[in-house]
Amino acid sequence: MVGVREDKDSHAAYLHWACTAPQNNKHEYGTQRFVGVGGHLFAIAADKSIEWGYSGAVHGFAANEELLNHYMEVFHAEYLGMLHQYQFFIDEEQAKKLLEVYHYEWNEA
Repeated sequence: MVGVREDKDSHAAYLHWACTAPQNNKHEYGTQRFVGVGGHLFAIAADKSIEWGYSGAVHGFAANEELLNHYMEVFHAEYLGMLHQYQFFIDEEQAKKLLEVYHYEWNEA
């Protein structure tokens, strides 16, 4: 699941939470049922950013340093640390790369 909202002040999508199902947490259970869920959640945020006219720019706060480092390594997020010690930013170029790798279709009921 992902929570993303428009942030007109920063001209970006604000990713305020992203999480997989508990049984898909390899740190807690040792295995994952689905691989790439996090990337898909970030791709959704990038897609919403484009929809809102921000060219894919996304920012948010990681839960901890380990997760922040993961976002920087895997999604090429940049460390900001201005409003929060784990604040990150994904620029337009990296957002487009996310969307090239992680494809999804909205399934709205």
